[in-house]
Amino acid sequence: MKKNQPHILYVLTKLELGGAQKVCLTLLKGITNHNITSSLLSGTEGPLVEQAKKHDSVFLLKSLKREVGIKTIFYEFLAFIQMITHMRKLKKNHPNVIVHTHSTKAGLMGRWAAFFARIKKRVHTVHGFGFHDHQSRIGWYANMILEYITSLITTHYVCVSRCDQNIGNTYFPWFSKKSSVIRAAVDWNRFYQPAKQTKSDKIIFGTVSCLKPQKNIIDLLKAYKYVCDNLSQDNQNRIHLQIIGDGIQRPLIESWLAKNNLLNKVDLLGWQHNVDQWMRSWDLFVMSSLWEGLPCAIVEARLNNLPVIAYNIAGIPEIIADKKNGFLVPAGNWKLLGNRMKNLVENHTLLQTLSFYNDHLEDFQNSTMIKKHSELYSRMNTAPRNK
Repeated sequence: MKKNQPHILYVLTKLELGGAQKVCLTLLKGITNHNITSSLLSGTEGPLVEQAKKHDSVFLLKSLKREVGIKTIFYEFLAFIQMITHMRKLKKNHPNVIVHTHSTKAGLMGRWAAFFARIKKRVHTVHGFGFHDHQSRIGWYANMILEYITSLITTHYVCVSRCDQNIGNTYFPWFSKKSSVIRAAVDWNRFYQPAKQTKSDKIIFGTVSCLKPQKNIIDLLKAYKYVCDNLSQDNQNRIHLQIIGDGIQRPLIESWLAKNNLLNKVDLLGWQHNVDQWMRSWDLFVMSSLWEGLPCAIVEARLNNLPVIAYNIAGIPEIIADKKNGFLVPAGNWKLLGNRMKNLVENHTLLQTLSFYNDHLEDFQNSTMIKKHSELYSRMNTAPRNK
């Protein structure tokens, strides 16, 4: 190991099949090709745990949970102390360690743990800020103030969307001087299809989503029911909805499907490691999230030439151009979401036109993302240390 070589410690709370987790694991493996060593600190939960363990330097803390609450306060404190302890040990072997956090809770805890471990370089990737329009006023201010205070000890922000960078510029001091946009990349080789294959007469809607309030799957189901209720009988028999993902709202969703007689029209597939293969059988991608950063699934859908119908939020308009490669709908307007879905079932020509829109997604390649992070770390490693 070179004396001056940086070492990157990535920090997560939960290794689920989300965009932040996929980005983190891609960097963990790929950054080593740029003569930079890396390790991961995370909680012990999530379907990506076994994949993470394949890396030589992974540390999993049972006390590190995603959930926040009074009942878990002991575990929060224990996890924080353990993070500081681990970072201090790591610093002894890697004097030029950089702590790089992903997701809101890991971002707050990880940067403050690094601060108390006297690690000078602290990076946070914003996959959507922790404050948003769908919170109570108290919740919004609490999350914004926490991030504001933490921004004062943050060396650099990586934003996955220009939207998040603009928000940061609005609320946090010196944000424009210590932030950059680096897209959250996807596995281009797995998802990219230069041409869409001809499918059967069946129309399959698909989505990839954790089943939690943020992802707002109930709106998607309402829109889908609206489509079913307003199509001719022949077209009703042609459509189907598949949902990849799992989470705390699964019982609620199953109950809703049963109540609305849609159990035989919707597949809840759970988490799938071969999302690319499922996408190849889909005709349309639909997303009804209420807040996001820039969801990787949107990019993966477009690499598969799938028209995307989504709520017009966060970084999604940076990928989806309304009426060109999909439709953007005001957040919460599930009936219009359903109308757009219905339009594409009934208009095959329009569906094909949206499918073959010429996207420019080169910035979302893994190699591009890894290279830009490598350049960022190198600049930080040669810059004077913060006092």
